[in-house]
Amino acid sequence: MSSLTNPSKIAELVESAPDWASVDPLSAEVRTWLDRVCETVREVDPLHAAVLRVHAEHLREGNTQVLSAEIMDTLQCVAWREGKRKRG
Repeated sequence: MSSLTNPSKIAELVESAPDWASVDPLSAEVRTWLDRVCETVREVDPLHAAVLRVHAEHLREGNTQVLSAEIMDTLQCVAWREGKRKRG
């Protein structure tokens, strides 16, 4: 996938993030979104994809507030880096 497409896909994922305050972090909706996030990020940044996967796995243990913030911070970091790469 080209780097011209990924920033917009990543931005779409940021925009479509679940409402972490009210969603069940183990719901099918959240799991599907996290799978899309990890797959999209893996195409441009395998290291951050692995970090996202670890955060996603730990959602089962609770502490949703901290982990959801980490997930969003990581995703926004990747979006920023891809935007910077695109601008060159």
